[in-house]
Amino acid sequence: MSPPQQPVVQLAGLQTETRNPRTTAIDTVSTLELCRILQREDARVPSAVEPCVPAIAQTIDLLTERVRRGGRVFYIGAGTSGRLGVLDASEIPPTYSAPSDKFIALIAGGDYALRNAKEGAEDSRSGAEEDLRPYAFDPAVDSLIGIASSGRTPYVLGGLEHVRRIGGATVAVVCVQPSAVEDEGNADHVIAAVTGPESVTGSTRMKAGTATKLVLNMISTGIMIKLGKTYGNLMIDLKATNIKLRQRAKNILRLSGGAACTQTDDELDAVLAACRGSVKLAAVTIVLGVSVADAEARLERSKGVLARVFDEAQKAAVKEEHHDQGLVLCVDAGGSSCRAVIITPDGAEACGSAGPCNVSTIGVDAAMAVMSTAIQEATDNCAATRGRQFQAVKFATAWVGMAGYERPALSPLIDAALADLLKLRVGEGLKVTADIDLLPTAVADDQSLDAAVVLVAGTGSVAMSYVRASDGGSGGFVRSGRAGGWGYLLGDDGGGYGLGREALRRALRQADLCRMRGDDAGATLSPLAAAVLAHFKQQHPTCRPHDLLSTVLMPDQPSAGDAGGGAAQGATKRIASAARVVLDAVRPGQGGDNDKAAASEEARPILEAGTASLAELVAALAETQTLDARRCGLVLAGGLMQDDEYRARLVGALADGGRWQFARIETVSQPAVDGARYLHQQQQRPALPN
Repeated sequence: MSPPQQPVVQLAGLQTETRNPRTTAIDTVSTLELCRILQREDARVPSAVEPCVPAIAQTIDLLTERVRRGGRVFYIGAGTSGRLGVLDASEIPPTYSAPSDKFIALIAGGDYALRNAKEGAEDSRSGAEEDLRPYAFDPAVDSLIGIASSGRTPYVLGGLEHVRRIGGATVAVVCVQPSAVEDEGNADHVIAAVTGPESVTGSTRMKAGTATKLVLNMISTGIMIKLGKTYGNLMIDLKATNIKLRQRAKNILRLSGGAACTQTDDELDAVLAACRGSVKLAAVTIVLGVSVADAEARLERSKGVLARVFDEAQKAAVKEEHHDQGLVLCVDAGGSSCRAVIITPDGAEACGSAGPCNVSTIGVDAAMAVMSTAIQEATDNCAATRGRQFQAVKFATAWVGMAGYERPALSPLIDAALADLLKLRVGEGLKVTADIDLLPTAVADDQSLDAAVVLVAGTGSVAMSYVRASDGGSGGFVRSGRAGGWGYLLGDDGGGYGLGREALRRALRQADLCRMRGDDAGATLSPLAAAVLAHFKQQHPTCRPHDLLSTVLMPDQPSAGDAGGGAAQGATKRIASAARVVLDAVRPGQGGDNDKAAASEEARPILEAGTASLAELVAALAETQTLDARRCGLVLAGGLMQDDEYRARLVGALADGGRWQFARIETVSQPAVDGARYLHQQQQRPALPN
């Protein structure tokens, strides 16, 4: 039996295979004339591509949407066509920072065929399907570009048929018309750049190859532009992988940033590093003056198109000029929590909160991050700013009261960080003080008062005196004196730590007696000591009398970046938490009658000593500052001052003998609200005539 005959390949009808009458004598002319002939033939290529532009545009739109949804673009081809596909796909990642697996080129015969002729590989109609199999081609989003100058390469025809059969998008790039690709109908779009006979008959690496490269360049570049990989004609998403590209990245930032880009080369390097090398991200942070996180959010909303980001910001700026007029912000960045309050010109209030924000404990950067969380929550809760990043809101004035601000080494850093965060200058719309300086605003509206004493009793205790300021000062007052605030090692008498420490000392003495008696369960503990033990058992159920000290002083697990103070702070909070036991002991209705009375008897001296210590702080300030109680307000703040029983005992201790009966007493639970209301009142006050 004779072997089956191979199909006869008809090339005579292909434009790329016919003989070019204009180049029949190229082997006999001078070298100069030879070059002129070749150049004239190549000059015909752009006019051959021109009729294909509508089909190329349709291809770009089709493939862009699929790539945006996570799809990939596959190129398949043989010989020169395959190599051109590999060239186009391999240049996209470094040029546009596209993932390396987004544009994938397959050549008949594999990588060996890139450098070596393997012409027979193109004759396998099933070859492309086999080559695509390891990539798990997803017809819902992936696309295939089949490249065949002749329009009849079996490897390409088979690949197009396979992808079309499974429902994927298909495009063919050919240089003849009509073609087998068109006849089979397996391409959604056929781009036929008919370049005519080659200068050397059948050598499609010449005009056909040039046309193919132009078409592929236009498709891949168009997709990248549509995906936002350029800004104008700037390569905004390049991957700076060498010295040349790093310098190009900085040049692009200067061109796209214009007057907003004032950074030196070194500063631009730092910006790029903060933006993980993304030129586009760096451009947003520079031009709009926003954080990296905000820039990322803006780019995501605009589908990565930088021009849309800038256009959105410009439109928002026009609206903000009206909507943001008169907005005030107050932030109480305290040691236990951070609270932000925004008030609109019509008096509407919006609040946000976050975690502890003592800058001397957590550092400047962490404090800015905590405040950002609180301010953004307030921004989201404010009808005038909802849906925007707070950095894009223009506040008329802002006041930040920050725990730890008065440390000389930190205050300049905090001022600079807040000015950058809120886009306001210190002294020009931005006031920065210690958090306690917010408290006098609670009585600032009372013009009958010449002074105020602020007493804070939370974990610790401190008192400040203030006198009325003619220029408004810190909430209408300026600080004139201070007493206490020594910290838990030396002071905090009358604060939560002081009360809890004394209750624990009594309980620990009782625990020692239990141990000596062999009473492991604590049956012989006094009522107050038993209440203290029960308090710590809530967090540590196995705690017994002889475990009490170790339970209180147990080290906390250090958090990231903890410099070693976390354990001490944890013990301080645990000791201060025992103050609640003391307060509950003297409150009516707690426990049985006998135990209640006994516990109250034990707790009462602790409370009396605490209120006496606080009264001493207030009296010391009032006397040394020669304050007239009849024209002086008393502002009480901190967790302990929210307790009615403890507050009443303090006021009674101050008024004992009629000595310190203040003209007005205010208890403050939300300093940020009072501070914001004060700013709002200042905004509403009509300007004085010149």
